[in-house]
Amino acid sequence: MGQLGTLLVLERAVTMSLVFARLGGFMIISPFPGKWMPQKVKVATLVTLAFVLGMSLPAPSAPTVTSDGLDILVIAGLCASDFALGAFIGAAFRFFLDVAELMAGLVSQAAWLAQPIAFNPEMGGQSQILTQMSSLLAMLLVFATGTHRVVLGYLLASFELLPTGATLHFSVGALSLIGLVGRSLVVGMQLALPVLAISLAVQAALALISRVAPSLQIFSIGFAVMVASGLLTFMASLPGIASGMLDYFSGLPGFVDQLMLELSQG
Repeated sequence: MGQLGTLLVLERAVTMSLVFARLGGFMIISPFPGKWMPQKVKVATLVTLAFVLGMSLPAPSAPTVTSDGLDILVIAGLCASDFALGAFIGAAFRFFLDVAELMAGLVSQAAWLAQPIAFNPEMGGQSQILTQMSSLLAMLLVFATGTHRVVLGYLLASFELLPTGATLHFSVGALSLIGLVGRSLVVGMQLALPVLAISLAVQAALALISRVAPSLQIFSIGFAVMVASGLLTFMASLPGIASGMLDYFSGLPGFVDQLMLELSQG
């Protein structure tokens, strides 16, 4: 009876470890909660959730605990698989939100706003002002619409659809994530198109003026004209940009759902 009790305790410990690995993979890759949350709070949250879920979830189907003890190699492989699953869900969330940074990067280059930088605690370094503002706007829209709660709900539901220790098909899921990156690039460029078009028109006008009247030092005021036109166009386009982001974010739940189906069925 004592040996049986020990085996049950070991099975619970293994299940908690797998839950911890999956939640940890999501938290490391996902933009939520990000680096704003203190590390101690993150670890405490992970340990608490792993304990609560690990006590209620069934043990993995793979034989991780034998009469001789723990099969370390099998447990390590299962932890790596669950960590990758959490990372895949977190990566899907991040790639959707990265559309804001892609858009801001294009706008910054087109409007000559790439030089102003500021410290970004989310990235652990410096970033462009416009990029940081756009990322905060995207996160604000996510919080306002409750998209982060939907993603967390899918993460918790994954323990039912894809139990700990389940066989996963990561190659199929990786292809879906690559396709998501491509779609984010396209949407980011579409959101930046108004500023890109105006900046191109202003540059063409400045070049034409410099050719018609070479004596004019047109490029001495060209920087101010480019920055002003870019900022005004960006500010005027903000409602459309926010609407485009919301429309794009609405596809996140369906993508995560499809991703988990592909990981489970291949």
